[in-house]
Amino acid sequence: MLERGSGEVDNAVVTSSPRVGGRPDPTSGTTASGEESAPARGYLLDNARAEAGERFVRLAELFDGVTRGHVDRLGVGAGSRCWEVGAGGRSVPEALAAAVGPTGYVLATDIDPAWLGAGDGYEVRRHDVAADPPPEPGTFDLVHARLVLVHVPDRARALATMAAALRPGGWLLVEDADTALQPLACLDDSGPAQRRANRLRDAVRELLARRGADLRFGRTLPRALREAGLVDVAAAGCFPVGGPACDRLEAATIRHVRGELLAAGLTDDAEIDAHLAAIDAGLLDLTLAPLISAWGRRPAPTERPGPQLR
Repeated sequence: MLERGSGEVDNAVVTSSPRVGGRPDPTSGTTASGEESAPARGYLLDNARAEAGERFVRLAELFDGVTRGHVDRLGVGAGSRCWEVGAGGRSVPEALAAAVGPTGYVLATDIDPAWLGAGDGYEVRRHDVAADPPPEPGTFDLVHARLVLVHVPDRARALATMAAALRPGGWLLVEDADTALQPLACLDDSGPAQRRANRLRDAVRELLARRGADLRFGRTLPRALREAGLVDVAAAGCFPVGGPACDRLEAATIRHVRGELLAAGLTDDAEIDAHLAAIDAGLLDLTLAPLISAWGRRPAPTERPGPQLR
């Protein structure tokens, strides 16, 4: 629960969890009361809620340019075959379809493909990357997933499935957040509204951790790709700081998980309402965790393969 002062909520009473920079560390595997957390079932930011559509729009504004830059550099073009894993919204599949043209092929999959529509230049299938076999194994020039694997319990299996879908010489591009690397909502922790935003960001991170998300996953991507048998592995990071897209994404996310935050006792209605009002008033310079983009190539038969592709 939260202790209240004179109209502002300044101090969250979360005394038993390990702390990072004076705040509770949701990556520790403990709850706010200090007990071992039992992972809840299901994806916290699921596609079934209306807020998911707003989140897809804002994530596209923030990161589609980054993703397209990597895709272009990896040589995707006319005639390429691409698999977009956990697509969520339409923006990346549509960009891939434009890049490969009528002679190429784009497959967009998700466990809940409701936001993908019928597909404009791409095929849509329901698929669970952590449970189902790879579609058309050994045939794709590019397999891409963004902000997907951090939420998948069996990440090694998911990576193996994606790697198995690549043709020899094909590229796997995985982009995921590392929320433990930069946990703040407001870098400039200058006043009550900013401190409130950072407390709520910690609360969302704790919910994610309880659902089994790996909040340190982004930094492990290069090693994970090598362990999946890929070669020529490299990575880069993107760190959005401020702007309308960050504001709207934050508001949609808080609205999306409001019920879960309240049920977990991590905040109350007054604090959430005050935070949303501060966002609408433009009082906060909100930011996100770094997005780590990592890529690796499936070796040709004549090359030395990685460990999982022998």
